[in-house]
Amino acid sequence: MNEAIPSQPPTFRLGRSFSTILLVSSCLLVAFVACESANGQPAAPQRLAYLVEVPLPIVGDRDASVRRQISQIAQTSAKSPERPIVVLAFRATSTTDTQSPIESMAGLQTRGSEFGRCLELARALTSESASRVRLVAYLPNSVEGHAVLPVLACEEIICAPSAELGRAAIDEVKIGEGDKGFYLEKVNQRRTLPTAIVMSMLNPELAVYKVNTVDNEALFVDQKELADLQKSGKVLNELTLWPGGSLASYSGQTMREQGWITRTVSDDSELQAAIGSSSTLRKARQMPDEWRPVQLTISSRLTSSRVNQIIRSISEYTRSDKVNMLVLRMETSEASFQEASRLASFIADLDSSKLFTVGLIASELVGPAALVPLSCDEAVLLSGASLAPDDRSGLATSMSSRTVQLVLANLESESNRPASLLSALLDRDVLVKEYIEQDTGRRAAYADWQLPGLPNADKWLAKETVAGGEVIPQPVALKYGLIDSTAENAALALNRLGLENVPGELKMPWLDAGIQRVLAQGWLPRMLLMIGFFALMAELGSPGVGIGGFTAALCFLGFFWIEGLNGNVEWLEVILFVAGLISLGIELFILPGFGLFGIGGLLMLLVSIVLASQTFVWPSTSAQLEEFSINLFWVACLALGGMIGLLVMHKQLERLPMLRWVTLQPAGAIDLDELDAREALVHWEHLLGQEGITTTRLNPSGKAQFGRDIVAVVGSGRMIDEGAPVRVVEVRGNMVIVEMMSS
Repeated sequence: MNEAIPSQPPTFRLGRSFSTILLVSSCLLVAFVACESANGQPAAPQRLAYLVEVPLPIVGDRDASVRRQISQIAQTSAKSPERPIVVLAFRATSTTDTQSPIESMAGLQTRGSEFGRCLELARALTSESASRVRLVAYLPNSVEGHAVLPVLACEEIICAPSAELGRAAIDEVKIGEGDKGFYLEKVNQRRTLPTAIVMSMLNPELAVYKVNTVDNEALFVDQKELADLQKSGKVLNELTLWPGGSLASYSGQTMREQGWITRTVSDDSELQAAIGSSSTLRKARQMPDEWRPVQLTISSRLTSSRVNQIIRSISEYTRSDKVNMLVLRMETSEASFQEASRLASFIADLDSSKLFTVGLIASELVGPAALVPLSCDEAVLLSGASLAPDDRSGLATSMSSRTVQLVLANLESESNRPASLLSALLDRDVLVKEYIEQDTGRRAAYADWQLPGLPNADKWLAKETVAGGEVIPQPVALKYGLIDSTAENAALALNRLGLENVPGELKMPWLDAGIQRVLAQGWLPRMLLMIGFFALMAELGSPGVGIGGFTAALCFLGFFWIEGLNGNVEWLEVILFVAGLISLGIELFILPGFGLFGIGGLLMLLVSIVLASQTFVWPSTSAQLEEFSINLFWVACLALGGMIGLLVMHKQLERLPMLRWVTLQPAGAIDLDELDAREALVHWEHLLGQEGITTTRLNPSGKAQFGRDIVAVVGSGRMIDEGAPVRVVEVRGNMVIVEMMSS
């Protein structure tokens, strides 16, 4: 028989229940507090990170510019709970002593930094004011010469694996003990690198060893220190890191392996994660609370007049100091290389300390239009947008042009955008590949047209194609610096820069704004064409009427002015139009009738108007063919409408009091109704051979009086003035042909 299991004492069950209740209550309380904190309290502020460019070599006022930016960041972030991170990018600049701009894009200058400038910068980096920020030295390229000194003055060093740091005394014949003392001072302050390592960069006779001691210590020592350790018997083993004989230089990979630096990055895109920042790196000018922003949206074709208006508007705002940030939102790809590069060069040349520019790529940009937002200080690719070459036939820009190469060289110098990827946007035949230099292991992206100008071109080995002929992938654009960041929308992109709201639209000068309103009326050019054709037909149908020709001239002039501002009119259209008018003038005043000059003149007028309505001469794509057919249809409809209106309203126009003074009226008073009744269904054979006098000018038709009869006549030769004696030489029904009698 099984024994009953005794029950637990009541006190034990009560204690376990109480513990369970307490545990559950604590969990609920923690969850409630967390929810309240998430919903009601502001989230922990993100640690801001800024990027300050330190161009090498450090000469002139470059150190002053860096110090000024760091001071500005420190002052702005004084009340921040955490020290912001300031990344000093010691980036090599292009050489200036090469033979061509293409070569200068490839060569990098790292030597030549002035000791005094470098010392001032190093002292600023270790000053009390700089302690408000965390300074990180970033070495995407090798750093040598006295530029090593400000690198050592930073709290942390992040380096590309192949980039080297060293050869600090390379620009000196012999470095003095005092100068070495400055290096030792910064090493002792920051302790980023061992003392022996830094001294080997200054003394070519110094060898450096890594020593593992019996106390499990890893020491980096020179020859003398090694000898002392060996005498004391503390050396367990040793490794030669630098044999001496020349100034030492250490790669990023070596520094990481030895534990002098904590991490290496391959390119700028890995920098944000390396420094542990959750926000995008801001440029030094991106100070929240200081912005006076304005937005400029470009959604229509970039014509010459439009570019001029934009440049005038930006210049006016810059001179008046109304704004210090320009947000340029690009939504159109309609731009020629000439106009896009002109605007891009203007934006790239702006002083970012006075006007910081942000380019928002809001749609699919193809061809030269992409140069505009990419010329800004900050380029952001929004969701759904892309960058690609122009595949429209006849509109691509060839990189074989020397002018195009020079423009890209200038843009790369001013905006730090890679000319290789910029060229891939202009010419779909360009291939951009990643190359590795055999001697240094440095990686870079170059286009095929750049290869002949590279120094030591035979030492650059191609690895893989990264862009060419299609949309440039976002990772590639970020990796090589074509864009700075991506964002879901404009609001998020601007929020990262410290803007809570999208800024207001840039206002143009009143004259430019009025012109833009006129250009926005798409119906206006066609209306001017219709009126112009109507007036021109009236002039041709009633020779001698001046108001029709004058009105037509004004309408056609307005049409060409509007299309010229839209960038559609070039010399071909102007020449055809003027030649057409001259031909019609010859037909009217020199060779009366309607023959070769009349037909040819009208054709030239029509062709010039069609060409002025489009950006191409002859359609080469389906889209251009469709646009051409639409333009041709509208011109034909307008011409037909003008002729129909002329036929319907010709008689009524002659009766209008305001136009009666310009019509062909015979001299003397006469009842027009009576004249019409007499001329209806009559024959004038009895006038054959009679002599009379013209009452109007015959050009070639007009009026003449024979006895008491005033009839419509046609001159048989040149134009005949009013009051000239004439003789009837031929009668065809109700058409009377006359010739002028010799005096």
